Amino acid sequence: MGKMLQRRLAGCMGILVLFSLLLVPTYAIEGLSSHPVYEGVSDPIERYNETQFNDIDNHWAREAIQEAAAFALMSGVDNQRFQPDGILSYADALTVIVKAIGQEGEAQQLGENQAPADVRNLSLLSTADHWIQGTIQVAIENGIVTPEEAGEISNLTPNQLETIGEQIEDQLDNYNEGNYTAQELAAIEQQIRQKLEINSTWNQPTTRQQVGQWIARALKLDPVYGDKMTKVRQFKDWENIDTEKVPFIEAMLQGNYMSGTSGTTFVPRGQLTRGQMAQIITKAHDDMMDARGITKYTGDITAVETVQQDQQDVTLFTIRKQDQSHHVLSAVAGSHDFIVKKDGTMGLSNRLRRGDVLRYYINEENKVLYGVVEPLQSREIEGFVELVNSESRQLMVTDFADQRHVLQVAPNADITVNQRASSLNNILYGQEVVVTVKGNNVTKIEAFLEEDPDRHGYIPPESRIKVGDILFIDENEVEIRVDNQREKYRIVNGTQVLRNDQRANLFEVKVGDRVILTFDDIYSPDISSIRVEDHERHIDGIYRGRLEQVNPRGNEIVLGSLVRYENGRWQSVRDTQMKLRVDNGNLYQGPSQTDLTGLSRFRGSEVYVAVENSYGTPGVAKLLTKDGSTLYYDSQISDVEFATNRMVVDGHSMGFHPGTIVVQNNRLVDVLNLDRGQTIHLAGDLNRGGRDAAFVSIEGSSIIDDRIDSSRIVVYRGNIEDIGHYGVTIGRLGYQLNYLQLENHRWQEVGRREKFTLTEDSFIFDSELELEIDSSHFIDSRFIDPQDIEDDELRRRVEDDFYFDKSAYFVVRERTYGDTVDREVLALNITPHVIYDRGSVQTEHSATASIEGVDLDQGQITLGNVRNWNGLNNRWERSQGQQEIDIHKTVILLNDRPISQEEVYLLRSGAQAYLIKNKNVSTQDDAYILIVEQ
Repeated sequence: MGKMLQRRLAGCMGILVLFSLLLVPTYAIEGLSSHPVYEGVSDPIERYNETQFNDIDNHWAREAIQEAAAFALMSGVDNQRFQPDGILSYADALTVIVKAIGQEGEAQQLGENQAPADVRNLSLLSTADHWIQGTIQVAIENGIVTPEEAGEISNLTPNQLETIGEQIEDQLDNYNEGNYTAQELAAIEQQIRQKLEINSTWNQPTTRQQVGQWIARALKLDPVYGDKMTKVRQFKDWENIDTEKVPFIEAMLQGNYMSGTSGTTFVPRGQLTRGQMAQIITKAHDDMMDARGITKYTGDITAVETVQQDQQDVTLFTIRKQDQSHHVLSAVAGSHDFIVKKDGTMGLSNRLRRGDVLRYYINEENKVLYGVVEPLQSREIEGFVELVNSESRQLMVTDFADQRHVLQVAPNADITVNQRASSLNNILYGQEVVVTVKGNNVTKIEAFLEEDPDRHGYIPPESRIKVGDILFIDENEVEIRVDNQREKYRIVNGTQVLRNDQRANLFEVKVGDRVILTFDDIYSPDISSIRVEDHERHIDGIYRGRLEQVNPRGNEIVLGSLVRYENGRWQSVRDTQMKLRVDNGNLYQGPSQTDLTGLSRFRGSEVYVAVENSYGTPGVAKLLTKDGSTLYYDSQISDVEFATNRMVVDGHSMGFHPGTIVVQNNRLVDVLNLDRGQTIHLAGDLNRGGRDAAFVSIEGSSIIDDRIDSSRIVVYRGNIEDIGHYGVTIGRLGYQLNYLQLENHRWQEVGRREKFTLTEDSFIFDSELELEIDSSHFIDSRFIDPQDIEDDELRRRVEDDFYFDKSAYFVVRERTYGDTVDREVLALNITPHVIYDRGSVQTEHSATASIEGVDLDQGQITLGNVRNWNGLNNRWERSQGQQEIDIHKTVILLNDRPISQEEVYLLRSGAQAYLIKNKNVSTQDDAYILIVEQ
């Protein structure tokens, strides 16, 4: 059990959201389900009958024969017989292969186009004779048969030519009395000759080696040569295989498409039976079906429902695929159904049951063609419990290879903890387990706890957990919402913060984050660790739209006539509709919560909705019905009163309530996070003279504000006055200008002398040379050490004490410990010397933005939602569209860690950024500081 401490914490964040997506039964067929719906084929009875033969019941290839028939790759010799031991001809083999690559129709058309004209309604060549000509041509065009091979097969020996000549004369005697013209008799003779030649060549038995080579080409297998040729030499007769066919036969054997007639013989020149061909082609078909437009899926049936549609009983099978997404298969008995093989026998979809693991095939018309119920085999999964739900009896386990398994626990599952009988309620997060699974159902759980036998009632560390959304947090406590209840817990010195299973800073935890709190003592409020769900539940967009459809049973809604809020503007959305999953209680009609049934009454009305995009599945984070005419405000909250649920915005009294959608830092937050002085965008409803806030976006940057861990980022602008051991002193910018500090987004003069701490981790950058300077050159002594500097210009600057008295941006982390303030330089960006006017910096300004993209090759970052600080009226002003910044002169900090320009790939789309830009020319801004939180 020693692996437990190393692996028990892996992957816990995204799981919370993933778990909420599981097992949502779907019943609607048209328009209401986000799960793709596929119906059965229109002729299921006929297709099923084509798999039934009276001569295969006890044949070893019965299942392969029926599967080949289900895929329409092979058919019987008549309506009742397949003749499994019948010998396969060259023409038969090519017909099957051309069908498998989806070229049967083209082959038939080519054959028909080349068919000779009838003579007085007399046709001696059959349809099959015509089609084989087209099949040969298609096979040659697709590289399955070479022209040389076709010529060799078509070549007739002198004896065959003589025999055919005699047969032609005998058959022509039947037409000499028919008053045919000489031209007509010549045409009849040509048809007789063609038919006899086909029968003497392409309708002759093929060989095992020839079919193996053809199928290998159809599969586009690479021939195998040299020391990789291991399978074919196991047969004692392998040297009897034609030389050019050996590499292809080896590839077929390695791919398990073909085998020998025994363990020691291959019999390359032996004949092939129809049953053997069915076995080979069904093994190869999954790798050829793309050409036919067929797609294979596998999943377990989580729900079987029957609904009425158009006065018919429609059976719906909800399939949970291996990637945890869902399909719905629909079947109507007798008219739109599909063939199913279960327990080795063929039937229709009425044989399927909940819990079956189904491999199913969808054709190019998006119809269900065929399904196979996979036999349930027991397997063991060893790993750690990530999530357990005793009500739905669902279990999520991460194995030792970091693979997640979402499982359903059978009602009669055998559950033990430390070899003692137990129940699912006693399975804990983080426990090491060995789970026995059949299909997707758990039949046995063996769980383990580390116990101290000398301590009765001992609770393993972190065995108690709380999961919820953060309402408030500071350096001493956190308040979370758990099942609509508010609970407070204590943050202590030993509390760890984890994000993506990596240590993180407390300030990275934001209001609105989904967290797991763990405790070492079940009776103590002291938190052992805070695990932050990373970014899967961040708000992906805010929309206003018309509620067009509501599906209470499917837990979905459909919105239309959409507009989206983005960077202070509401813009129309091109997509006319959007389907959203609904799996929580955040549905509001004004201040009152409702459910999907209640929401159904508002079909056709407008709603506001915050959308989250968890693991690629869009869902409702919070929804509020719209009530009145629309009002928009971009202003500050000048007053807020929670006792009356009112605030003053732009001189107007606005109401707010639990249904108001409030977003900050891309997170959904409580209305209690509204505060006086905040810059907001507000969308409200005007109804009967009253104004109510429907949506509030709390804007402005928090990146350089005071943080919950008593730290903050401060940016200074000054000259490097002195460099000492692990220290740097900031000096005046000019004779009449002190150094500057960025305070409330404005540059303020600071008169006192200040020394900052330099560390080995401080990032020092020369923006003029666009080079990083090793921090040791600054911290080893008062004088900068020029040794071991590879760049010539940088070495010269160091030797000449170039950096003394040079201007720079100082990015400093200030931490307060009681009355003491520690100031640590995280980054120092040395810039070209600039002469400033007295008391102000005219060319520099702050901006906030979100990261939209990174171009490593060009050294550029694309920014969206850009807002520039206007120092004249002390407010943020939005900039329309996206902006690109060149980062060759930029110092970048990610969550307080300086990163090099080679590491900018770490920046995620949507991350929040704060910039310091300097306008050197009228059309160009140089970004010197980029501070990012994500």
